[in-house]
Amino acid sequence: MRATFSGFYVAKQGLNAARAQLEITGQNITNATTTGYTRQTVDTYAVGPYSQNTRYALTRDANIGYGVQISGTSQLRDPYLDVRYRRENAKVGEAAAQYEGLTDLGYLFDSATEDNFDTQFSDLVTQLQTLSNNPSDTVSESLVKTSVSLLLQMFNSYSSQLDSLKAQHVDNLQNGTILSANQCLSGIAELNQAIKSASLSGNSALELKDQRNLLLDQLSQYVNIEVAYSPVNVGGGVSVEELSVNMIAPNGDKFNLIDNESYRQFEMTENGDTIGIRLVESNGAAVKSSDNGSIDLTDGDISEQLNTGSFYGELKFINGEGEFGDPPSKIRGLPYYQKMLDTIALEFANVMNEANRGADGTEKPLFASSVAGETISAGNITISDEWSQATGSYITTTKKVATGGTENTDDNSNILNMIALFSQKHTFQTENGYPLFSGTFQECISNISATQGLEKKNIGSQYDIYTSNIKDINTLRQSISSVDTDEEAINLIMYNQSLTACSRFMTTLDEALDTIINRMGVVGR
Repeated sequence: MRATFSGFYVAKQGLNAARAQLEITGQNITNATTTGYTRQTVDTYAVGPYSQNTRYALTRDANIGYGVQISGTSQLRDPYLDVRYRRENAKVGEAAAQYEGLTDLGYLFDSATEDNFDTQFSDLVTQLQTLSNNPSDTVSESLVKTSVSLLLQMFNSYSSQLDSLKAQHVDNLQNGTILSANQCLSGIAELNQAIKSASLSGNSALELKDQRNLLLDQLSQYVNIEVAYSPVNVGGGVSVEELSVNMIAPNGDKFNLIDNESYRQFEMTENGDTIGIRLVESNGAAVKSSDNGSIDLTDGDISEQLNTGSFYGELKFINGEGEFGDPPSKIRGLPYYQKMLDTIALEFANVMNEANRGADGTEKPLFASSVAGETISAGNITISDEWSQATGSYITTTKKVATGGTENTDDNSNILNMIALFSQKHTFQTENGYPLFSGTFQECISNISATQGLEKKNIGSQYDIYTSNIKDINTLRQSISSVDTDEEAINLIMYNQSLTACSRFMTTLDEALDTIINRMGVVGR
């Protein structure tokens, strides 16, 4: 037989559950616009009837349960959508880093660049044509030298701007991207400790988990990560959830970044002109290998183990040599454009120096490197000391030898040949002989600008696709996790009615007991 006051217990449990549900609804409504907040719910379960296997147990008693029990509070999240979101976020981070770099590069290699070089090459041709009319005129040759000087200054200036742009992106990687990623790592580890401590005291710490999820989302844009949750028994029948974060390498192996309260850090490395990223322990020691040992690291360098994310995008832009790499690749970053400009400057210098050889084959270089021992490049190309210090005519006007072996100063055939070189197609290639482009000097400059534009357009299209994908995934996440104030308003009415009904149930029970105790058996007294 059920206890006399069991109904009151059921009513009390119903009141507790309804009150908790009202409070959780209020928590959801007040945080409807809080960034990163996840909708919360009260977890309840029905309490079944008690049964005992005793010799004298009554079997004809009604099997009625004992109301509802609150087991805790939880968040409404879909782990699968979190995984999809973070994987797509890494792609967005990679494309965004490259697009930002190509946009900065576009300010340099825009149509103005093409026009500037085209104008200066045309002016040089004009001055050479003027010189061809009077080959021995030193004033005309001086004007040619001035025009050449302006062209070389343009090469030097654009090369310097490319160096500055690289320094800017290297600084942004070190003091921006890597610093932010490290803050995420330390922040997640600290929250892991706080959540674990709260769990030991029976607190679900849902708001702390919201903060941690925000940091996990942010970390996912830097590298390809995997988040793992594991229950740990701490004794006394109590278990807590611990979280670890791993970076996924291209071969599927993993590098642990966070293990509950401990975490690793990223550092930038420089090896000559190549920028890299290394992974270090909390004490600064370099990580030696992947978790499974299939990948050995050199001084913790994980640059080759990155396959998506902002780190990967930044390194591709900072280190990408394209066809100049060994082996050649399709990753065209700052070094590719710098070396293309260097290639044009070197080819221009070699062609013109060869054209200015004396009639007897004597070298009469027009251009040289401003740094002794260095190959001519856009950054160091300058007028040769021989031409700069020449007091009379220096440009070879003809390679025809007149009677007596003297140069015919009235013959302008070599100057006309120099002029023709500007409209001839030249073969531009890497030091290893890999073909780059075939065309005039001006066309090669235009090709650099066009290549940059196409690369930016291609990366921009990828960025738009990834951004669209992540928006769709986030919409699905928000449909589950975000607070809908209309729905919560309906819940307020529903839970309030539940509270009222439970209160009425308790009142009814009280009236029934009053009848039994005070009114039964009074007939005939």
